[in-house]
Order: sequence, then C-alpha cells, then structure tokens
Amino acid sequence: MRKIYYSILVSLFIGASVQAAESVDFIYNGNLFWSKGDLIEAETAFKKALEQNADSSIAHERLANLYLTQNKTGEAIEQYQEAIILDAENAHLYIGLSIAYLHKKYYQMAEAMANQAITLNPDLAHAQKLKAYIDAKNEQLSLANQSIPEVTQPMHDTFHGEPQ
Repeated sequence: MRKIYYSILVSLFIGASVQAAESVDFIYNGNLFWSKGDLIEAETAFKKALEQNADSSIAHERLANLYLTQNKTGEAIEQYQEAIILDAENAHLYIGLSIAYLHKKYYQMAEAMANQAITLNPDLAHAQKLKAYIDAKNEQLSLANQSIPEVTQPMHDTFHGEPQ
C-alpha cells in the first residue's frame, strides 16, 4: 500500500514540476518577445503561463507590467491584485499596483499601496521615491482645492433679478 501512495505522490510531484517548468518557459518566452517589442506574442506567452499555472504570481506580475506599459490600466490592476493574493509579501507588486492607481488618479489607493510596499521593505528605493511623488501630488491637489472659491450665496445680477 505504501508503494501505491509513494508512486502517486511521485507522479503528482513530477506532474507539478513539468507544469511549473512549462509555465517558467512561457514566462521566459514572454519576456523575450517583450524585449523584441512583440507585445502581442508577449501577452499570449504570459497568458499561456497562467493557463499552465494559475498560481504563478510572476506570470500575473509580468502580464500586469505589460498591460501597464500599454495603458491598459484596469487590466493591470486586476493582474497586480491577483499577484498580491498569491504573494502578499512582495513589495514590488504593491509598487506596481500603486503606479497603476496613479494612472487612474486614485491617489489615496496609490498612497496606501506605496505605504504597504514601504512597510514590507523599508529600504526599497523605488517605494520611497513613489511615496515622495504621491505626497507631492497630494500637496498640489490640496493647494488647488484651497484656491477654488466656495460659493455660499446664490449668484444674481440686475438682468436676471433676485434668485427665487
């Protein structure tokens, strides 16, 4: 009976290893296509990697990065979120998601993701620079909002009479 269990475990391990190897090959090919500027083939390769191994945070991240460079921000956000579910301790994923949120002008969410990246890896220079950029952007928005006059009284003029 032990031999049966052992052979089942070995076959499962070998099957998973082959599948993981194919996934890595597709990621490698996707990176190669991307470096040559063939974005369609790169996307296809990353998607094939995910077909082989849906739990590949690397494939999700590569696909997200590709989408982000193509201004497919919504798709990029989805892929970064999937990658984070699979690898919640990877600060680089939070940086990517923060940048995607910046593209959508979701500044609070971008700031939260940058803060999470810094929490995970305080020495990560990219996260520190991103946080400084977001802080500067928030300061600009705050100043812009302060310069807009608040309208408290209904406006009227002599041509249109008093407001009713």
